[in-house]
Amino acid sequence: ILFLTLYEVGNALWREAALLKRISINEALSLLESISNLCKILNIITPHNNLLIMKLAHELRITYYDSSYIIASYELNAGLVTDDEKLRKRISLSEKTLIKVLGRRISVYSIRELLR
Repeated sequence: ILFLTLYEVGNALWREAALLKRISINEALSLLESISNLCKILNIITPHNNLLIMKLAHELRITYYDSSYIIASYELNAGLVTDDEKLRKRISLSEKTLIKVLGRRISVYSIRELLR
């Protein structure tokens, strides 16, 4: 998982506890502790080429954040797994730009596609 994913999870738990009041702060803390322990055994990925992230974000007209996921998959020579339909469509429609910037295309998969 990308290192940013941990912040997404933390923010979602905070939102559920502090803003929406769907879970207690103790439940949020317990869940976060479990996730933190799980992350100790997972491979946490950090993309290394910040300039390439920015260049691709500019070329594809996507956020730096979304671009970081693409660059992480590029640097690992792996496919990108995302259920973000908007990002999947942008990547699909921008294959020539990806080849121009990265030298190759990026394979993109949804969770559903992986589970088939």
